[in-house]
Amino acid sequence: MDIRLAIFDLDGTLIGAPKDFHQIKEELKKRLLDMGIPKETIGDLTPMYENLFRIAEETNRKPEELQKILEDLEEERVDESFLFDGSREFLEFLKEEGIKIALMTRSCRRAATKALNMHGIKKYFDFILTRSDVAKDEVKPNEMHVKRVLEHFKIPPTKAIVIGDHGYDIVPAKRAGTLSLLITSHESGRMSFKIEEKPTFEVPTMKEALSLFRRLLKTYVVVPAYNEERTLGEVLSSLKLYFKPEHIVVVNDGSVDRTREIARKSGVHVLTHIVNRGLGGALGTGIIYALKKGAEIIITFDADGQHLVGDALRVMKPVAEGKADFAVGSRLKGDIKEMPFIKRFGNLILDGITAFFARMYVSDSQSGLRCFNRECASKIRITCDRYAVSSEIIIEVASRGCRIEEVPIKAVYTDYAAKKGTNVLEGVKIALNLLFDKMR
Repeated sequence: MDIRLAIFDLDGTLIGAPKDFHQIKEELKKRLLDMGIPKETIGDLTPMYENLFRIAEETNRKPEELQKILEDLEEERVDESFLFDGSREFLEFLKEEGIKIALMTRSCRRAATKALNMHGIKKYFDFILTRSDVAKDEVKPNEMHVKRVLEHFKIPPTKAIVIGDHGYDIVPAKRAGTLSLLITSHESGRMSFKIEEKPTFEVPTMKEALSLFRRLLKTYVVVPAYNEERTLGEVLSSLKLYFKPEHIVVVNDGSVDRTREIARKSGVHVLTHIVNRGLGGALGTGIIYALKKGAEIIITFDADGQHLVGDALRVMKPVAEGKADFAVGSRLKGDIKEMPFIKRFGNLILDGITAFFARMYVSDSQSGLRCFNRECASKIRITCDRYAVSSEIIIEVASRGCRIEEVPIKAVYTDYAAKKGTNVLEGVKIALNLLFDKMR
């Protein structure tokens, strides 16, 4: 993937401490009570920073006076803090890869600077933006906290990823349009309340985050294309939002239109068959090429505009996280409003035929949006040149023992896309091809 900037949260992501933020909140309440502020005015103090402004206004006190109490507590907490296993190694890896690194934290600058210096990791950060550095209404979960970082580096949001342990990290990332990575098991340092928000990726610890990133940076997208001049340019533009052009492999399958020219002008890598070999031949060529280039993750993506790049991210998620070896985007489990009835019916028949040979049922065996990890892609053997390859891939990954996961995706069908793909005649051919293949 084309990740150029990693934006880290601090507490609960890179560092933890024995004293959690619930304890900080209780101590803050106690100190406010000692100042003579009524318990009813203090309230629950969730979240702490924003509520201090409310309390200051209601009691005619200076916000700075109350904020200093919280800052002192945060700084005291740092004295007992520790670096999570894998944090330093992850930061070093990103530096080696030339990826910019920023810190975006709700902690005050005093506490954040003290923690970074104490654990010897300040040198890794190209930019640090604490809550002290932005307006009070721009602190995360407001997306402006993320946008200020993006503005500093002049990097598009789709080329950045926010890495945190809480919904307060994921919400602004989503609103700003960046990728996000949630660390799920760092309890020390997590905020005292929960916000549920789905990230792009999630892993338990920073150690797993490093492994995830190694895979993400070696992700290849294979795009089989036969006479797709009408749609290919737009498809490649959407893919380049998230993936490196040199990692997008268009297999020009003997096209006689401008497919090859459009692909080359877009800056992606182009492989060309002199004659049309069919979908299976194109996928086989692309997958073999990606494996030879060292791909850890391989996505297949149709050139006719049927897929959304956001769905590609969702399909690759379980594979990137190590929870599956193969994932397939299921239109039948997602939004099928645009999917013609004849396509749905045909797919159901082919799903049944595929299940018979694979000995397992996949709800959308004919989907062109798939994701393999390196091991699974290396095991499969593609022999079908044409549309039967979709069923063959399911049969192969099932027989090779790959862990399979289905991911709901949207069915996108323009008039152009609706005319392509499998039809009744192709369905008969697929069934016969599979039967003959198994009889060899």
